[in-house]
Amino acid sequence: MATGKAVNLRVRPVQSADLCYPVDGTILFQPDPLLGKTVQPYNLNGLYQGLGTAGGDKSRLVWDSSTIRSTLQPHVLSALRAESVKADLDQAIGMRQNAYLTTYSDTVVALARRIYFDDPSDQTRVLHRLVSDLEGDTFVLHGTLNDLYLADGVWGNPIKKAKTDTTFSSVLHVPTGGVEYNNTATSHSETMGYEYRLPSVENDIRYRRAMIGHRQEFLAAFRMKEMCANAGVTFPNELAAFDQQIRKLQVAYIDTMLVPPFAGVVTGVFRNTGDFVSAGQPVARVEDDKSVYLVGTIKYRGMLRVNSKVSVSTKLFDAPGGQQTNIEGVVSSVRGHDSADEQWDVLILCSNRTAVGDPIVPLNYNFDFESTTIDITAV
Repeated sequence: MATGKAVNLRVRPVQSADLCYPVDGTILFQPDPLLGKTVQPYNLNGLYQGLGTAGGDKSRLVWDSSTIRSTLQPHVLSALRAESVKADLDQAIGMRQNAYLTTYSDTVVALARRIYFDDPSDQTRVLHRLVSDLEGDTFVLHGTLNDLYLADGVWGNPIKKAKTDTTFSSVLHVPTGGVEYNNTATSHSETMGYEYRLPSVENDIRYRRAMIGHRQEFLAAFRMKEMCANAGVTFPNELAAFDQQIRKLQVAYIDTMLVPPFAGVVTGVFRNTGDFVSAGQPVARVEDDKSVYLVGTIKYRGMLRVNSKVSVSTKLFDAPGGQQTNIEGVVSSVRGHDSADEQWDVLILCSNRTAVGDPIVPLNYNFDFESTTIDITAV
């Protein structure tokens, strides 16, 4: 064992974080007082993993805005105004519930399979087959009408006028002994509509439009048939896509609240309620003083290596009567000091708790050169 001196040695936390928002916004809420508040960690990773939970009702996701807020509230150190994000999230969860009840529930999927894919009672009734049959019937109707137009001489010829010939006959009866008159007359008339007609071409137009509609219906029905054929994959995939869109909104709402990532003490508050903050701008600092690094330069004649055991003895000037204090640790990092011999730049990892759980040294404490000695046990 050899002894060294603290040239410039200070206490730094192993864990510290400047909490900031990933989005811009105006601070709506912060506990008062926040500075010096002891905080406990919240496991955001666990929350993220459970965001897609549907609970007892499979149609509705559990994590709407009110559930997220009530769960995080005890741990929130700061929160932004986020009413629009809350509204979008709750709207999306409601629409997802409607979609599940009308499209993705087991009952609806089973009915869709029967209509589009597999009707056990009659295979000819599935929709894509019915559309195919309808297309065939339309083809027959078109051909039959064309034959009739051709037989009547109007195939390909426009109809311009409608001609009518009418014959009238009348008999005039007279009293007994009188003369009886017979009268016969013929009437000829022509009428013209407001527009010309071309029945055969109109039939072709109706046919082609019907075929276009049938092809679109057939394609849609065939796609649904394929979806139903693979219902164990396709419908869950669609529902999962909905859930991922909702997940983005859930995460966006979570991003408007700051929670501590580890247990510690709030040692800095940089923004207050009502302040506008930009993404990445520090709002509060949380530091954990259970484990600390002694950071700086020590004077030690000898070879200092990583994992060497270190015992630091000093007098804390804020302690009553300058009480002698000891803290022990292990060298985590060491580098020779460029400007002077026998000096080392070190990081010494130490547990900063007494047997009763009190901190041994305060954060950011600087050890005095005269009153501090360092005993080092080489590995």
